[in-house]
Amino acid sequence: MRAQCDHCTRVSTARELGVAGLKELIDQYFEKPDNLAIRYGMKFEASLEQELLANLGELVAAPHDNSLEATLELMDEGMPVIYQGVLRGGSGAMDFSGRPDFLLRGDYRFEFTPNGLTARQVDGWSGGYSAWDAKLSSSPKPEYQVQVGLYVDVLASLGYLAKSQSGLILGSRELAGFDSDVLVAQMQLKRHSYLQKVFAFIDEDPQRAEDIGELVCEATSYCDICEYPKLCEAMRHETNHLQLVANITKLQIESLRRSGVKTIRGLVEFEGETDKLSREQLAPIRTQARLQQQRYDSGESEVLVSNPDGLRILCEEQPGDIYFDLEGFTFFGEPGGLEYLFGWLDNSGQFHHGWADDRVSEQQIFSEFVTWFERNLEQNPNARIFHYANYEQAALKRLAARFSLHEELIERWLNKRVFVDLYKVVKASIMVPEPKYSIKNLENFYTFKRSSDVKEAMGSMEYYDQYLQALESDPEAAENLKRQVLSYNQDDCISTLALVRWLRSLRS
Repeated sequence: MRAQCDHCTRVSTARELGVAGLKELIDQYFEKPDNLAIRYGMKFEASLEQELLANLGELVAAPHDNSLEATLELMDEGMPVIYQGVLRGGSGAMDFSGRPDFLLRGDYRFEFTPNGLTARQVDGWSGGYSAWDAKLSSSPKPEYQVQVGLYVDVLASLGYLAKSQSGLILGSRELAGFDSDVLVAQMQLKRHSYLQKVFAFIDEDPQRAEDIGELVCEATSYCDICEYPKLCEAMRHETNHLQLVANITKLQIESLRRSGVKTIRGLVEFEGETDKLSREQLAPIRTQARLQQQRYDSGESEVLVSNPDGLRILCEEQPGDIYFDLEGFTFFGEPGGLEYLFGWLDNSGQFHHGWADDRVSEQQIFSEFVTWFERNLEQNPNARIFHYANYEQAALKRLAARFSLHEELIERWLNKRVFVDLYKVVKASIMVPEPKYSIKNLENFYTFKRSSDVKEAMGSMEYYDQYLQALESDPEAAENLKRQVLSYNQDDCISTLALVRWLRSLRS
């Protein structure tokens, strides 16, 4: 997946080539990728292994060591299901080495039963195996298909590929199977592009770390599975990189660089236009760059009201207004995640919340919130729900559809503009010297100080995950973790109120 990033490709290739000075540099920033997505993915894979062992017994085995030879031994013996095997080879100009989660004998088919994943024999065995990977995702993403295509290609090269489909075992507990020729064809396109980059870089004959080029990735899409995200972050700041300009796009950066503009300071001083950007199109990002460079140089934090009309939606405070924040847990054991915490603050500063640990309580707190706010609207027709970014609106629509409950009501609130997305208000009206416009960044400009130990949304999911694990074994620890998440959510609600009042103060 990271091969789609030229930066990752060059750094990893240079590392394998032993380019002088690189290892010493990147080792300072090395960190093993570890996050909830990785951990829950491994947990899902382990649960599938245990289900197969329980359902099939001696028909399932892992190689006795992590080698191709041990995997081939099991295939030669005709083991129906092999997990954590090793494959090496393939039709490419370089050997591919990987570990498919499951190799399935050609006369067997995976299926889900009430007792979990199993495999049944469907016809006589004519030889060969199919490859399957477990992915927590609910959809067979193209990059996952490419990964299975690599396994299929190696199996074919080794003479062990079955005629049956290979594919993905999804977190939704569905099977996504694909014909081998389709998987290999789309994989070869990606592999060709990757190998071209690798060989072109080898031809450059890099001798020193400086020869690798800019040590900054083009995007952050793969940072969660990279060993060196802190390297990129350090280099962005060291080089005054354009990626630090808030709201700048990759296409804008590429166009500016073709015109010789490579730094924030260079963008501030640039008065022309590029092959893709007119002066008018450049004006907003130049202004943003100026605000940020000004703070780097002098420490001055200027807030610019770029569009006073954008603040007009914030009419005076109304009785019944609330400041709303939802917490969701993506890795709940059912598709769609779990909206486990509804928190809101009223005008008096009182904090309200509803907490859920399962689908039943999720439906209950959703219904209670919607019913409560509808009664509030009857008494205060001009009341609105203030929130930051689109998550809350999308989640309420999703919940209404999930439970076939309050759908018309939520739609009516949307049509009557009961919701006020403060992120849209901010983007449409002001500019601040920050590299991004999260509510945490904006808190630098209005009176608010967080009290919770939890500092960001992924952190709240980590705490909730620990809470779920502690529920049965250590109720006291679970209660303490719950209080931390509630405190974080309350901070978000108070901050939302403070943000609204600060934005109102800017109208003059």
